[in-house]
Amino acid sequence: MTIGIKNVLAGFIVMLCLGSVYAWSVFVPSLKQSYNWSTSETQIVFGVLIAVFTLSMTFSRSLLENYGPRVLGTMSGTLFLIGYGSAIFSGGSFSFILVTVGIIVGISTGLGYLVSISIPVQFYPGKKGLVTGLCAAGFGAGAIVLSYFTNFLFQGGFSVLTIFSIVGCLYGLLIVLFSQWFRKPPYNQATKQPINIHYLLRDKKFYRLLIGIFTGTFAGLLVIGNLKPIGLQYAIEESYLLHGVALFSIANFLGRIVWGWVSDSVRGSILIPLSLILIGVGTLLLGTTQLTAFSFLLFAFLIGFSFGANFVLYAKETAQLYGVENVSTIYPFVFLGYGISGITGPVIGGILHDMSGSYESAALVSFFLTVVAVIVYFIIVRNNQKVT
Repeated sequence: MTIGIKNVLAGFIVMLCLGSVYAWSVFVPSLKQSYNWSTSETQIVFGVLIAVFTLSMTFSRSLLENYGPRVLGTMSGTLFLIGYGSAIFSGGSFSFILVTVGIIVGISTGLGYLVSISIPVQFYPGKKGLVTGLCAAGFGAGAIVLSYFTNFLFQGGFSVLTIFSIVGCLYGLLIVLFSQWFRKPPYNQATKQPINIHYLLRDKKFYRLLIGIFTGTFAGLLVIGNLKPIGLQYAIEESYLLHGVALFSIANFLGRIVWGWVSDSVRGSILIPLSLILIGVGTLLLGTTQLTAFSFLLFAFLIGFSFGANFVLYAKETAQLYGVENVSTIYPFVFLGYGISGITGPVIGGILHDMSGSYESAALVSFFLTVVAVIVYFIIVRNNQKVT
């Protein structure tokens, strides 16, 4: 097995473990029923995890340069084990789990994600979209595995806190193990041409990526954090709700591969607006129509497939615009858009639900943002074309 393939496989497995965060909605009913959490509280933990995840990526760039991918991956697995594993001692305390799962696991996710998204692609610069899609697909598939594993444990009588600890120990060890396969690419590091961050913050191309990923992930995270509760509003059977979470993850997994493969042939200026339109329409339909089991599964698939585009197209466009060797430097700043949406999307969805008793208002807000983002994206692209 070549070094490049081992890096891709390691990236996929680490992402698979870290992507378990996307199964968060399966824990929401138990946290509310067993420990009297509000919908807003469940979404605050999820949102903080996403926000800390993206911030830690930004601050981990120098750690990756100084200590290498294996050390960073090992740190990721250790923190994952500590964060989820210690939840069993929380007694269901919101503030305790906010710190352990929201903050500690958030840092773990940022460290592991940075390594997995930036190192493997450097071995295959001619296939940036496909390799990025394959590694990112692991993150999307994480909820597929965890949703069914969690359901099995719930049926076995395990409490939600015990399940947190089991997941923390098992996944944390896997992350540490497979992180030992990471290696830096063999090219001469002297060829790297770093981008000045002050220049980046004045670059319109950067802002079109930032706005795009914020809007696309705002809609997707709003749905991920509330998917099962949305289905419960329409008395959809428990089995279909579980399948809906898994189907979202399957579509997310497939979407990352398909969008990545297509992006090696089709320009991002076409694919990014298309993905935003699809996720905006899907979220609108999920939140405003009378759902049946079939429509619930259909909209979950559409949103999941579109959501997957966010974690391939923007990373690939970053490599395309700024150079593959600068992905670990530039992409964390683009990814901050995801962090902002992580703290706003699920939390706004939870607050609006607590106020109105439905997710209709949240779906309308999400759809409006995608329309605005598409318009702004085309304006920036058109202005850049005029300048060039």
